[in-house]
Parts: sequence; C-alpha cells; structure tokens
Amino acid sequence: PTGSTHNTRGEEPLAKPTTKEIETLAATLDFYKSLISNMSMRRLLFRSLLAIVSALLTRVRALSLPRGSLSRRDVFFKGGVAAAAAASSALLPQQHAFASDITFDTESKQDSPERRIFLEKISSKASDEEIATAIANLQAMDPSKGKAATVDELGGTWELVYSVNAEAFSPLLNLPEPIRPKSLQLLRDDAAAVVGPGRVAQVLNFPIFPLSLVLSSGAMPYSDPSTLEIFPPFRFEVKIGGANIKLVESGSDADFRSLNARDKAAQEAPRNLYKQRYLETTGKNGDLRISEVISGDPVIVGCVFVHRRL
Repeated sequence: PTGSTHNTRGEEPLAKPTTKEIETLAATLDFYKSLISNMSMRRLLFRSLLAIVSALLTRVRALSLPRGSLSRRDVFFKGGVAAAAAASSALLPQQHAFASDITFDTESKQDSPERRIFLEKISSKASDEEIATAIANLQAMDPSKGKAATVDELGGTWELVYSVNAEAFSPLLNLPEPIRPKSLQLLRDDAAAVVGPGRVAQVLNFPIFPLSLVLSSGAMPYSDPSTLEIFPPFRFEVKIGGANIKLVESGSDADFRSLNARDKAAQEAPRNLYKQRYLETTGKNGDLRISEVISGDPVIVGCVFVHRRL
C-alpha cells in the first residue's frame, strides 16, 4: 500500500497550495455563502448549509498564512471542518441510524426470501432491531463465504444506503435530504484512481453545489480474510469546482484521533478493523455489502454500514 505504516512524523507543515487554487476555492465558497445568506434563513436546511460553507471558507483563507505558521492542526477537524460538522449537528435532530431514500426492487424472483425481507426493512426504514435481525439472517448466506476482504469483487464504488450509529460516523449524514451529501466508499481500483493504490476513500458529494469531502487511508486484508485493517497515513481533502486542496495528512492513528477530539483512551486504541459481514459477488450494479467496525476507535466500534454497488 502507498505510504509506510511507520510514517509517524509530527507537526509537519503542509505543502502550500498555489495562490490561484486558494483564490478559486475562496471565490467559489464566497459565492455560495452569499447565495445562501440571501435565502430564507428561517429554514433549517439553509442555516445548516451556511454553517458548513462558512466554516470551510474560514479554513481555506487560513491556507494563505505564512508557510511556517501552517500546521495540520490549524486546518483539520479542530478548525473549520469540525466547526462545520458541529454547527450542522447542533442545528439538526440527532438520529441513531441513517437510511437513504433509495427505492429497492423487492419483487425480484431471483432474490432469496432473506434478501427480499432485508431490502423491505431498509426501504420501509424499519427499526434498528428489525434490520439487525434481517442482517443476521442474510449474513448466514454470505456469497463470499467469509473471505470478502480478499476477493476481487470487493473493489468498486459503493453507495451508503443504511448505517447504525450514523451520527458517530458523520454528523453530515443528518442533514435534510435536499442538502444531505451522498456517501460513497471507493475500494481497490476505484480508490486507486482517486487517492492512490492500496488505499480506501470515503467521499461525501454534496448535491446542490460542487463540493466533495474526501477522507482516505491505507487498507489491507487482516489475518481474518473477512476483515480489512485501516492504517495511516490518513488524508483529508476538499474538492470544489476545479480546485483540490489537501488539508491534512496524519501519520498515526493517535494523531488522527486527537484531531477528531478523541480522548486519550481512544487515541491509544488499536487500529480500526472493518469486518465485511456480507458481500455479493456478481460484480454488477446493485450488489449489496454489509460491514461493521469491530475494533479500534471506540466512538465508531459497532457502526454497521450497508452499501450497494454503483
């Protein structure tokens, strides 16, 4: 995988973006901030969106500081990105589970009864307990036979359609539907094309303006062939319009978690392990994949994700 697991350097300055990149990104954000400010601020979704754009604009302008004063901590979650998430989270009702509004074909005669029931539970936004039972029944039929982390069919672009403990994973998934970002996970070749080989990418694409947040890390099969181990370097990038700004590259789990305001116990926890509980291996659009964080950062351990292949 790209990037040595021994990369544990301290507060190293980032390569400073060009003046043109900063001006382009700032101008685009200024435009959207002005546009949103003139809309009905009584509406919750616009207040939330304004908080995100304003916070990102603050951090982009910080990129113009003298190089010696620019550190990773100046531009990551303890700065504007954290403010964006916190601001949007504070304005929105919290929810334990995230479920998209995607409509599934639950009438296919090729589906097993267990798969049809599972999709019906997701589509109807059934309770977490009902969906957990449906997941357990489906997992028993895992087409990858417990080897999902090692098979070629793991690769691709996957859209998040359901997750348990969504607010811990990303408060932005609590945004109202008109401005809620689409959450994608890129694996294998699809990830390599965006963030380099040997890495996995989590991408949030916002629907009404050209903003994407990209978080990537190293990833490789663990000793258990159903499980992926996640390791540094962790990178966070903002893509807006034609600009691509790398805000951080963190060389250790502890450092990355401290940037996310985790306590000492969380910083000292082992690496994150993602167990692939179920993987459909046709390689076609619509394949389902179910994964769970089984070890690592205690804030997200226990998070369950359901993705479908795009």
